Amino acid sequence: VETVIEALGGDKDALASESADLLYHLLVLWADAGLKPDDVWAKLAARQGTSGLAEKAARLKE
Repeated sequence: VETVIEALGGDKDALASESADLLYHLLVLWADAGLKPDDVWAKLAARQGTSGLAEKAARLKE
């Protein structure tokens, strides 16, 4: 939430700080879940060139 607030506020330094916090907490969450960043990057790479609607439809089939 804080990251979105800072993005809307237009303060780039504050946005960078909150983004760093967000990424840190994501990394901690992933580590606790046994997920590696490469697992997430692979998901992102698979979505490249796919519209949001097409990606969501593909997810529902899994």
